[in-house]
Amino acid sequence: MSNPSAGPVRSALVRRFLPPGAVWAAALFAAPFLNDDGATALVWGVGSAVLIALFPWALVTVLDKRGDLRRGLNRLGAPPIILGAFGAAFMVLRVVRWTDGPRALAAVVFGMIAAYALTAAVSRAARLEWADVTYAAAAVVLPVLLFLLFPGVAGAVLAAAAACVCVAAVISGRGRSAKTGAAAAVGVLAGGGVFLWLLTYSL
Repeated sequence: MSNPSAGPVRSALVRRFLPPGAVWAAALFAAPFLNDDGATALVWGVGSAVLIALFPWALVTVLDKRGDLRRGLNRLGAPPIILGAFGAAFMVLRVVRWTDGPRALAAVVFGMIAAYALTAAVSRAARLEWADVTYAAAAVVLPVLLFLLFPGVAGAVLAAAAACVCVAAVISGRGRSAKTGAAAAVGVLAGGGVFLWLLTYSL
């Protein structure tokens, strides 16, 4: 007999081991390989993933453990991390423009910025979870990247798996409510939509 709680538990594990920062880091790492090869793409991918997705989170976490954040990271919430990430994102976009770098990377960055901007606007009326927005955007971004990077059956399988993981993460949220649906819509339309729109000009 199957355990009815096994599905939600497995889905919740996705959120635990793939936080929003790691999801965006994966997309940022993969995108440059659509425009460049080898070491060049690797430098762009690793550099942007660390600078935009991982460094702000690590910095705020360390400051919180040292007690430099008086109110504590849990009470401050995501804004310090997100603001740091988007400051780094604008830096990366400038570098991409100055050096004629990988435009697919810029598409991911703009998608992330658009998703957060719309999240911030909608949250004035109803607070949306950034994690829900991220997983919904990733359900578009990651499958497309994987399918383009690995053409054929392998790419299709990887894309389908990534989409399933992201959808599972969305539906495993604390409350399946109208807010979850709104967050998913923002992620797909803003994050995924802007990414797809810009990607058509980058390949």
